[in-house]
Amino acid sequence: MSQPRWTRLSDIHRQLEKRWQKGELLRAGEQPDEVFPLRLALKKPTASGLLEHFHDARRWATHWQCATSQNLVPEWRTVNHRQLGRNTLPVAVVIPTLDAALRQIGRQDDARRYHMLAADITRRFPVLAHWCRRKPLKVLALQAQWPALLATLAWMAQHPRPGLYIRQLEIPGVHTKFIESHRGLLGELLDQILPEGAIDRSTTGVGHFEQRYGFRRRPSRLRLRILDSAHRLAGLDDIEIPVEQFAALRLPISTVYIVENDITALAFPPTPSAMVIFGQGYGIGRQLADAHWLKDKEVLYWGDIDTHGLRILSQLRDTLPHSRSLLMGAATLKDHSHLWGTEPSPYIGELPNLTDDEQDVYRLLGTLEPDRHLRLEQEHIKFSAL
Repeated sequence: MSQPRWTRLSDIHRQLEKRWQKGELLRAGEQPDEVFPLRLALKKPTASGLLEHFHDARRWATHWQCATSQNLVPEWRTVNHRQLGRNTLPVAVVIPTLDAALRQIGRQDDARRYHMLAADITRRFPVLAHWCRRKPLKVLALQAQWPALLATLAWMAQHPRPGLYIRQLEIPGVHTKFIESHRGLLGELLDQILPEGAIDRSTTGVGHFEQRYGFRRRPSRLRLRILDSAHRLAGLDDIEIPVEQFAALRLPISTVYIVENDITALAFPPTPSAMVIFGQGYGIGRQLADAHWLKDKEVLYWGDIDTHGLRILSQLRDTLPHSRSLLMGAATLKDHSHLWGTEPSPYIGELPNLTDDEQDVYRLLGTLEPDRHLRLEQEHIKFSAL
């Protein structure tokens, strides 16, 4: 017969450690009288359990008699049993103080370190007091990083939206790789300490850290090939330039191809008054948003025939509504049926900017074969079709 699972001292330790991991014991340090004395009920023998496991129950009660100390006080209750008579059993444990709870799990030093760190942080940035209360374990885990974090916050408070590359910052004791590797955390803290006008709240996430807090960003670049030798730039036909410079080009060509596969773009044949842009997936629409001169050009997009390729096409039309698809129709799909693959994570939402024929292809991808979405990758299409 298995031994009954009544609460033991090790279970109380686990309960206290769980409260520590939730930050409750660290937060209790601000107003400990609201939490302590802390009473924790014990799982104890029932009347039938006492009769069935009487000797185990006696050993269990002795276990709690030995556990009594200044840090932990069992609460006893006498029960009358019809067959066993009067027996005194522990029903709860009282932990008198926060210090007693910390001693039980060996966290006194950790708690002292947290309160010292929190005091220093809030002395320098009182507005971070609430953040420290919400995330006390994070405060403690970052003990070695706080000098650099606080130095960075102080510099940003004095220089909001600095208009520099992060690499240009010279903050004593802080190397710029530290800032780059702690952008997520710094974002949490900068949102608290900076004035509203210093934060671009239209952007979120680590990837937009620079834009959100006014740093210069690595320029987005666009690669293109000029397919007509008469329109080369200083004799160059394969060029990669910042997106802002591309927006100002205004090349005297009439046709612009946008192609997702790099090798396909490199293999594009010479074409009068034309150029090919190396695609950027979902980013291509944003990259071309300021290239207003493209609105007067014939624009053709060639991507994979799958849900994501059609989604990129739909999004491109938010910027260039007159753009057309190239070799992405039902005929091309069916002509290459022997090269079909399967999309591992298909997009299944609405694509409002597709033409009726493209919508038919979008539906076909999910209906030609049961339980899977088809795809035809661009590089599988025979090049002679171009």
